[in-house]
Amino acid sequence: MKGPNMTRFRYCRELGAGVVALGMLAPPSAAQPTPPPGPLESKLAEQKAKANEQNAERNLAEAFKFADAQLRLGLRSKATETLKKAKQDIPSVGITEATRTYLTSRVDAKLDELEGRRPVVTNPSTGVKLDPKSPEVIAAQKAAAEKAALEYKDVVEGLKSIQRANDSKETAVASAEIARLTKLYPTNPSVQALGYTGSIATRLEEAIAIQVQMRARWVKSQQDLTRSATPAIMDVEFPPDWVEKSNRRLKPVEMTAKEKKIIEALEKPVSVNFRDRPFEEALQDLSNMLDQPLLLDKQSLQDLETDLKKGATLEAKGLAGRTVLRSILAAQGLTFVVKDETIQIVTVERARNLLTTRVYYIGDLTLGKGPFSGPQWGPALNAEQAALNAQNITSMVTGSIDPLSWRANGSGPGTVTYHAPSAAIIVRASAEVHFALQKSYGPGR
Repeated sequence: MKGPNMTRFRYCRELGAGVVALGMLAPPSAAQPTPPPGPLESKLAEQKAKANEQNAERNLAEAFKFADAQLRLGLRSKATETLKKAKQDIPSVGITEATRTYLTSRVDAKLDELEGRRPVVTNPSTGVKLDPKSPEVIAAQKAAAEKAALEYKDVVEGLKSIQRANDSKETAVASAEIARLTKLYPTNPSVQALGYTGSIATRLEEAIAIQVQMRARWVKSQQDLTRSATPAIMDVEFPPDWVEKSNRRLKPVEMTAKEKKIIEALEKPVSVNFRDRPFEEALQDLSNMLDQPLLLDKQSLQDLETDLKKGATLEAKGLAGRTVLRSILAAQGLTFVVKDETIQIVTVERARNLLTTRVYYIGDLTLGKGPFSGPQWGPALNAEQAALNAQNITSMVTGSIDPLSWRANGSGPGTVTYHAPSAAIIVRASAEVHFALQKSYGPGR
């Protein structure tokens, strides 16, 4: 049986559920708007923005001062980097848009002045570049040119006036003229040089030097601009001194009379029959046959611990003197090079440091030669044929020109390498080998 308390409890429970349901279905209340800042907050924000602007202007002034110091030392590229960094350091927040635009324009003007560029005439209302052929732009350019001409004339006359006053010991007159020019043309490099510390004579010399340099560079710049705009009349145009440079480049390396005599002696056929003849005596016999002294490098003999009394055995008849000499030296781990008009006997390792590197063009012997050369076979076969031709030529060089002097033959330090892009062989060998190569492949470079 339900009592009155149970009925009251059921009623309260239903009433609470209804209240909760109403709360869940009710729309969320709108967010309260942020109250406007009070006078104190506005004043603090204004002071903070002003402090940020003053700090930005101070940093920019210091950057300008540092760039001017670099410019005085001739470090123009460093000064340009300083100004570009100062432009990047202009804060993007915390200052007004007008201040940011003003600071950026100052840096741009300084960079234009430093790099010799003329400012581009723009529409001040929209910032859009105007038509360069429009009357407004032409008139503005004409006015700017006239202003620059007047400034140049006034600065030159002012510098002459300062020089006359300085020669007459009229320091006050010179200082007054410097102050006038500084006030009228604060961005002119010559005028800026007058404001540097030091005597008036020193500042005047610097200003005149800058003015002369500016005039010379301006003329040179205009000449280069005119030359670059001149149309070509031929497919290829060479510099005026191209023939002279080509002749100098192709001129063979001349050998002295003494070196030519040594080469002739090494090419002369000799005959020897050494049977356990002491190494030192065998070299002396060869020196007498060649009629040339043989210079022994003591350090090379010590490195190899060569015994000059050790017997040498060689039998040769009618061989070139160079071949006989290299054969005897190779048995002892030695070789020879022609250097300083003498035949020097050294180790193979040391000879590598005494070699000469030259380049010989062989494109006329490798390109377009052979059964698979030419465009009809395609670039792959054509290149492979050229490489094969070059390999045959290098093998012929190492096999016919002083064979014992090449590393490929396992007996010398010389090397021959084919360079496909230039169709040339790069030869690193001794002077007498290059002399022999010139007879077959022309002068090396």
